Amino acid sequence: MGALVGTSVVVGSGKAGAVPDLSDIGAWLTSSRTGEAAHANGLTGDVDGKVKLPGMGDHPVSLSQDGKAVLVLDEKTGKLVRIDPSQLTAEQSSRYGSGLQLVSGGSYAYLVDPVEAQVQRIDPVRTTPLGAPMDLGAGPLGRAVADPKGTLWVPVPGEGTVVPFPRGKRGDAIKVGAKGGKASTLVMTLADGRPVVTDTEGGTVAVLKRTGVGLRFQLPSAISKAPAGSVLVPSSAAGDVVPVLARESGRMTLVDTRTGSLLNASLGAGSHAYGTPQALGSKVYVPDHSDGTLKVYDTEAAAITEPVKVTGKRGKLSLFVRDGLLWVNDEDNETAVVINSSGHVNRVHKYDTDVPSGRKPREDAPSGDDGKRDPAPGQDAPDAAPQGPSNPGRDETPSGPDAPARKPDGGGEPKEPERKEPERPRKPEQPDRGGEKPEARPPGTPQAQSGAGVIRISFAPSPGVKPTGYRLKGAPPGAKMKPEKVGPDGPFTFEVKGGSCARQYSFSVEAGFAGGQTAESGRTVPTRPCVAPAAPQKVEYAFPQGGRGINLTWQAPANADGGTRYTVTGGKGTQTTNATKARLTGLANNRTYNLTVAAANAAGSGGSTAVAVNLSNPKKIEITDNADDGEEVGIRTKPSTKEGTRLGYVPAGATPTLTFVCQVRGTPEVHDTYGWKSDVWDRIEWEGRTGYVSDLWVATSKHREGDFSPEVWQCD
Repeated sequence: MGALVGTSVVVGSGKAGAVPDLSDIGAWLTSSRTGEAAHANGLTGDVDGKVKLPGMGDHPVSLSQDGKAVLVLDEKTGKLVRIDPSQLTAEQSSRYGSGLQLVSGGSYAYLVDPVEAQVQRIDPVRTTPLGAPMDLGAGPLGRAVADPKGTLWVPVPGEGTVVPFPRGKRGDAIKVGAKGGKASTLVMTLADGRPVVTDTEGGTVAVLKRTGVGLRFQLPSAISKAPAGSVLVPSSAAGDVVPVLARESGRMTLVDTRTGSLLNASLGAGSHAYGTPQALGSKVYVPDHSDGTLKVYDTEAAAITEPVKVTGKRGKLSLFVRDGLLWVNDEDNETAVVINSSGHVNRVHKYDTDVPSGRKPREDAPSGDDGKRDPAPGQDAPDAAPQGPSNPGRDETPSGPDAPARKPDGGGEPKEPERKEPERPRKPEQPDRGGEKPEARPPGTPQAQSGAGVIRISFAPSPGVKPTGYRLKGAPPGAKMKPEKVGPDGPFTFEVKGGSCARQYSFSVEAGFAGGQTAESGRTVPTRPCVAPAAPQKVEYAFPQGGRGINLTWQAPANADGGTRYTVTGGKGTQTTNATKARLTGLANNRTYNLTVAAANAAGSGGSTAVAVNLSNPKKIEITDNADDGEEVGIRTKPSTKEGTRLGYVPAGATPTLTFVCQVRGTPEVHDTYGWKSDVWDRIEWEGRTGYVSDLWVATSKHREGDFSPEVWQCD
């Protein structure tokens, strides 16, 4: 493992003949075979610029483009370079250790050593270290993220915490799970720029704040009980929805981190090698590393739709969302794709060389660089330029005999060949069943979405023969189901109200056909009829007589249910109640208590409402019984005429109204006119300072008996 210490040198200079004009809506994609990074236009998929990455061929690399600069890290050698988009060159370079994480956001950039549990802030322009590495204790660390403000969020699974680094400085660790977790236990995600952590062992998803945990959502058992290390969560999400996938079972939950609603669906198990999912619009894209395709789940149709072919070859596909577009790249292959929110796919040919580049004129070009595209990975460059290239065009132009041909020298406009109408596939002839009833086929496996006191079930209709209708199975006893039956033409949705928040329910849909045949779908992922409650509202407080306690009341969140419980922290500890009130006792007067009230149910915990309570009861009271006898009433620094000093006095005969804070015992005094005796003193606010006056000259109800007054609390 290399150290987090770097040395910097200039590694590239000079300009290419073409002036780079990179699209504002675009992204950088790496290619390990050519040792390059290609910039592609997000609207067309065209490559509009390339940068040679010196010494980075055939190594896995990390590219960070969410901060002030575009940085590339060779994960094997630890070499870090900065891309200059204006010159299409790699301008700066520093050498660090291997196996590091590169993370950037805003104007901040970091290298994280997961094994040594260290964080090194770096200069995103010069690529050099800024300050000494910061130690987080025992590793390994989970995958870190940096939000748009540059705050780094580092999961420390061994401690069950996430450590923020605001402005590059270490903050207080936030407790998010149990101690002793592995590196994959805590997974960080930026959901619309907000830090979210998934505890794969605890089965929760929590929204983080600098001060601690906000909303926390409980994942269904199909996810939380998945084998260790098999739960996949993306490091960023374009919106509030974070997809969580159990790789082996194909069960998936979409967590809305704003509302707490969970949408549960099933992709199906089998021989797929699922990768980390990404959500964009109404679709969820799941890479299948076994064949280089994307599995597409449409939440509106509640069904799996036509897959997207990326490379068509075994390989690891990486997905990320940028500028509202989904980018999919396999750095070991020529082709990548970019998909917009409506599902339209543009292909990106990273090996295209007829594009601006910072490569010097005499610099060696990658194999097959003849001013057009390189040959496919694993093939040798041809001796002569082919008459009809086999590479598809940038707008998914088919290859083969129907592809438009280019001139052998790559110049001029390509000739458009005579287009032939593609032969449509014929439907296989159906055998004569001799009057046999048509096959009854089940509807698609439903998806279930949790709501406040409700579960909504959606499904894809039965293919082939149209049924007479659909019925829902699995509703809890006593639940209200709407509708009772779905007709053959939909809408293909049921709504179930009822059931216990503490339980999970699984549903199936049965299709009925003419002649009494039925076909039943698979069952949904178990789902709760509730969502995590929001924060309690309108927290108010009052004091019992004499203080030393706080009576809290609040309003339940709008989405609270009968199982919602409230936790009050602060005061002398923590208490939990099902009521919307709590009483805190045994407190000290004249102190400020920071209290929080949080709501939770079986679906998770909502945000908390904080309130600062000053446990004091100051009173405006007159000085009284102050005879005009030439003797003023003294204001002392202590409740005594024998200790402390005199702050001031109230002139004889004067009866001003003063602010009285509390009462204490002090030296006994005697009223110089009436002969009353008392050792009670009143703490008052006097000219911006705190002073004491004997209660003998105060209009409280108990001073003549020498006891404390119920009007003014005792000092603690």
